[in-house]
Amino acid sequence: MNSASTLPFLSHRPLADGDIPTICGFPRSAEELYFLFPRAVWPLTADQVRATLGTRRDPTVVTLSENGRDRVVGYANYATFEDGRTASIGNVSVDPALRRRGIAEYLVRTMIGRAFDHHRLPELTLYCFNTNTPALLLYAKLGLTPIALETRVTPWGEPIALFKLRMDRASWHSVSRIAA
Repeated sequence: MNSASTLPFLSHRPLADGDIPTICGFPRSAEELYFLFPRAVWPLTADQVRATLGTRRDPTVVTLSENGRDRVVGYANYATFEDGRTASIGNVSVDPALRRRGIAEYLVRTMIGRAFDHHRLPELTLYCFNTNTPALLLYAKLGLTPIALETRVTPWGEPIALFKLRMDRASWHSVSRIAA
């Protein structure tokens, strides 16, 4: 689905403290929270989000402009960041009422573009659990490719596969030209 035709008034900006309560409402269950914020404890609280900010870089929100007001509808950051080397996108989350409408694609494209065009990184990674098929399909569409598979155990004791996906700057510029 084309995000431009579905939600034409998306923009992004740095996270503000006042955005955090909205982000805390994105996960609808303990299981969903694990996939969005693996180290958090249900329910997600503002203090938990704030605690991550010391180790994260470029916390970014997507806003949807409606009736002259901007509403926070997505959030992501770089979970890891090594200047001049690599970064890993983390905490990709979208308002549950607006999922599958292009917000995640806009958000991930924004984070990838920032990594390659602003920070001039040579590569970028992202982790995704095997059960998140919509996200895996989106990441493949954007040009991220699987490079590793790790076994994890969920908080409820079940084994789960965690894909590590990667993209380099040259691949991004090829993909972003096609999308333009």
